[in-house]
Amino acid sequence: MLLGDSHLARIPPRDLGRIADGVTNAAVGGSIATDLAGQVAGVRDLATYDVVVVCVGTNDAAPWRQVPIETSERALADVVARLPPRPGRRLVYVASPGVDEARLERVADRTNDVLTDYSRVAAAVVTAAGGSVVDTPSVLAPLGGAAFTDDGLHLTPAAYELLIPALAAAVARSSP
Repeated sequence: MLLGDSHLARIPPRDLGRIADGVTNAAVGGSIATDLAGQVAGVRDLATYDVVVVCVGTNDAAPWRQVPIETSERALADVVARLPPRPGRRLVYVASPGVDEARLERVADRTNDVLTDYSRVAAAVVTAAGGSVVDTPSVLAPLGGAAFTDDGLHLTPAAYELLIPALAAAVARSSP
């Protein structure tokens, strides 16, 4: 099960099988941590999933959203605590890939330093629950600025070519 923001929502449906069999993508572009509860509520058979993958933080850090990092942390922790019990269920956090600050359209926008802070806090929540983390900035580092579309925020097809195998490896390591 994929939950979170556009970094997961934009994975082409044809590529979900490259992550694992039976992947459902419930992620929604523009989501913040407080939106996760609604995403979870919208999945009727959530208890059947062995692995839950979450990616939030990039939109939480947007200055016009002004989601305090503590609120983001609590919202993620609440969702993790509310997942239906399932023996062996594992969590994977996909860290924010960052942004290409030079391409962002707004003058006062996200910075990679702030995104790193949000990712660090979310990663701590997931690892405290026994989960693992995909270090997305490291995965995408070989691409540099080519990892991002012209808006400096969203990922290019080349970025997904690196991210999907890393995500698949994390899911495979997390499977019961």
